[in-house]
Amino acid sequence: MENFDICVIGGGPAGYVAALKSALNGMKIAIIEKDKLGGTCLNRGCIPTKVLYSKAKFLNSLKSGVSGFHIDKYNYNYEDIISYKDEVVSTLVSGVSKLLKARNVSIFNGTACIISAPDKKNNISGVIKIVAKIQENNNNNNNNNNNINDKNSELEISASNIIVATGSSPAMIPVFHIDHNNIITSDEILNIKSVPKNIAIIGAGVIGCEFANIFNEFGSKVTMLELLPAILSTEDKEISKFTNKILVSKDIEIKTSIEVDNISADGKGAIVSLKTGEKINAEKVLVSIGRTLNTNNLGLKEIGVELDFKGKIKTDVHNETNIAGIYACGDIIDGPMLAHKASYDGIIASENIAGRKIEKQYSILPWSIYVNPPIGTVGLKEGDKELENIKYRVGRFSYGANGMALAMEEKEGFLKVLTEEKTGKIIGATGIGADMPELIAEITAIMHFNGTIKDAEFTIHSHPTLSEIVPEAVLDSIGEAIHKYNPRMVKK
Repeated sequence: MENFDICVIGGGPAGYVAALKSALNGMKIAIIEKDKLGGTCLNRGCIPTKVLYSKAKFLNSLKSGVSGFHIDKYNYNYEDIISYKDEVVSTLVSGVSKLLKARNVSIFNGTACIISAPDKKNNISGVIKIVAKIQENNNNNNNNNNNINDKNSELEISASNIIVATGSSPAMIPVFHIDHNNIITSDEILNIKSVPKNIAIIGAGVIGCEFANIFNEFGSKVTMLELLPAILSTEDKEISKFTNKILVSKDIEIKTSIEVDNISADGKGAIVSLKTGEKINAEKVLVSIGRTLNTNNLGLKEIGVELDFKGKIKTDVHNETNIAGIYACGDIIDGPMLAHKASYDGIIASENIAGRKIEKQYSILPWSIYVNPPIGTVGLKEGDKELENIKYRVGRFSYGANGMALAMEEKEGFLKVLTEEKTGKIIGATGIGADMPELIAEITAIMHFNGTIKDAEFTIHSHPTLSEIVPEAVLDSIGEAIHKYNPRMVKK
């Protein structure tokens, strides 16, 4: 039986990053993936969605036009766009594989089950059984000599440490009768070869809003159905309202406080039946409500790994479970289901296994939503319970007052920053506008180093850039934005 320092179960952004980092730490690593390296993010989530988003955004510029240019005719081939999406995904999957091989990580293609836990006190490794899946048409490009290539073959390996990073999948809600053809999830919608004439989207969260924006630009009649009173309900209220206004202006129909009774497929598409009795016919119905944790059949309960009331794996600040030597990362533990959070989790686990006691910290965790224009957020935002006992100020700056935004014809949007009254520390920011996720990255860096209003002010920004919005919004929290008139702060 081959022994490893670490066996990583799952090859997504938590798993493969943990494997790469651990290899850099000089350890002998195995990684087990049942499908393709890169996980949901690379194959069925972040990356393919952003390819479609970028194409939709370009199409929007063709339709809307820009000053000085008049385009009379244009067309697009959606199948070619899907082919390009597949090419991008394939390139990145291959890149992950090459990186793992270059660092001598042993790659196993199959499913895994932990059949015994590590015993740190007695220096005994845990044992993982790998069951190969059928290998026909496997595009993983993992030709390591450790791969299992025989149908139904089994192999056992041992490891001193185990990192579980198996991620999540779209929730299969019974009353929605998801058939993966007309009633689909975010997995299937990325592979349809033609743009539906009309599409109903169940759920107006991040996934729902992103796909509503994409398919609206490609010409679909989009109807969004949301159980809660507002779209993007977990975001800042101003962001939610601003986004709602933009989507409605694009003729996207949004129905909030609406409960879906059931969905049924018919010969031409699907019918969404609402609790009100109303029925909505659509060529495709996208169900974008919730995700299911991929923790079944891993042997976790059998070896005594503790789960919380939501079914997530309990971990400490080092991402270690109640069993010494078994770690968990990504969607299957506490915290937001975000790819970059999962990668961060993987690094935390790897560093702690290497003996560097580093505690995870999610308070400065940025996230983005790719509607047009995109949204970015980090830290606290108005409405968060954590702000109830904090005296804070709010600063805002509009894209319409930024020279580069006007030059780019991107005047729609704003950045909103929260600063602590007593210390001047930046405690959160959110905004919507061109390249907002990039602006939020700068604020994230400032916050990481406990930066204050003055730190933002005295960081020199190249002119003209959108990044100049950052110090302006921060300074506005104390009424001192250079390019914004604030009558309350004018000295008499």
